[in-house]
Amino acid sequence: MKYVLYLSPTERQLWGRGAQGWQRIPGEPGGPVWVISDLVEESFAAIRTPRLFGRDRASYLARQLATRYPDTPYRNYLIPSQEDDLIGRIAPTRYVLLGVEAAERLDSELDATRGPVAGVWPVSMLLALLGRDRELPPDLFVVLPGPGTLRIVFLKDRTPVLTRLTLTANQPKPQVDEIVRTLRHLENTQIVPRGRQDHPVLLLADPGGLEGLLAVAHLRLVTLRPWTAAPPGDWRLPLFDLALQSPAGQLAPLTRRSDYLVARLSKASLVLAAVIALAGIAGAGNNLWSLFTMLGESRRLDDSIQQINARIAAVELDIARYGVAPEDVQRALALNEEEIASAPDMERQLRRIAGALAIDPNLRLKDLKWQLLAPGAPPCNASAVPDPAATAVPGQEAGGDKRKVELSFELAVPASYGPRDRAQTLRNIFGELAGIEGLVLWQDANKDYAGGILRGGSTLGAATKLSWCMTLPGVSGNADAPSGKSKP
Repeated sequence: MKYVLYLSPTERQLWGRGAQGWQRIPGEPGGPVWVISDLVEESFAAIRTPRLFGRDRASYLARQLATRYPDTPYRNYLIPSQEDDLIGRIAPTRYVLLGVEAAERLDSELDATRGPVAGVWPVSMLLALLGRDRELPPDLFVVLPGPGTLRIVFLKDRTPVLTRLTLTANQPKPQVDEIVRTLRHLENTQIVPRGRQDHPVLLLADPGGLEGLLAVAHLRLVTLRPWTAAPPGDWRLPLFDLALQSPAGQLAPLTRRSDYLVARLSKASLVLAAVIALAGIAGAGNNLWSLFTMLGESRRLDDSIQQINARIAAVELDIARYGVAPEDVQRALALNEEEIASAPDMERQLRRIAGALAIDPNLRLKDLKWQLLAPGAPPCNASAVPDPAATAVPGQEAGGDKRKVELSFELAVPASYGPRDRAQTLRNIFGELAGIEGLVLWQDANKDYAGGILRGGSTLGAATKLSWCMTLPGVSGNADAPSGKSKP
């Protein structure tokens, strides 16, 4: 006989299934007990996670469970169907957390149970498993009336998202009112769209007196095929049968199930020992030949190991002749790849700058400086502030936190140029420089010259030092395509 302990808010019932079917048991169980809780404190919580694998996923879900249900050890998670490719099924990102926060009630009941505990399943989880039948609609209300109570579970895309247990009189109108109240809550939280469509309801009870009221509330009844012709008198009994299969959603911690698991392991060990004994007797005739085969394989493996050790010694000897450790070679290769091979192309950048200055053949360069800035080093001595008017996207410099190239130079303008010619020439140069992708002006001779004229007239403007300082992306091959953007 198998036993089920059914815990409701008001009573504790022990059921046993034998040759006569399910019956109430007045005494103590004579074997393992499957516990079904039907309590107000049951709840679901749908979450999304990063795509994790193995131990990382287990620890992340454990933290989520501890955060959602901090006061109870009776918690677990489900993996709903993933609408994704193969990697989505291997490493899912959608989970449903479930738990029962009535830890004291469950602890006291399990302490009073003499038989080993096979597990604890909330009735909400069992109802959700019934509602996931492929013949039923994906969005479904599963309703289980009880003596003075009403359990409602709602499934969205065959995934449980809400469960309620209310104290409701066993009468049609109050029961329909509670279902409608649950529907309004789902509409207000945008889980279910508002509209006049009919919502399917799987009613685990005699529908007499409810069909008309449900139709008025735009709720239609659906049925499960196995019980369409002959529904059970007590709908808890199919849930008991489902719990005996130990389905997903078990909540009891390992310490509560240790006796049951040890007993099962002992039985499995006995069966395995019997199978091994039979296999040994059946294969006794081949043992001698297998022994000779294993000895030959062992000798061949020893020879292979000796050859491999000899090769390793030869390789180590060759390495020692060079006088350089393999770790140093690896670091040198990494340095070459990260710092030397990926260095920016100075020629290409200087060609772009030369093209910008070629608009006036009378200009001359002096004090040209090109250098690769160290990480975190301030460009242009950090004394110049880039022109806000030339900034296209503040705070998002091309290259981000990668290395940068600093390029600075001074211009020699012919003395025959007047203030207007100088200003026009500098504006033209600024326009050409602004077209270089990733270029950032930190010192702009065009702006400095204009400011000098405003402060001191042509004499001060002519004496102004025509200096430019800018940064370019320090990654190879990034300085060719014009974008017309610069930033501070």
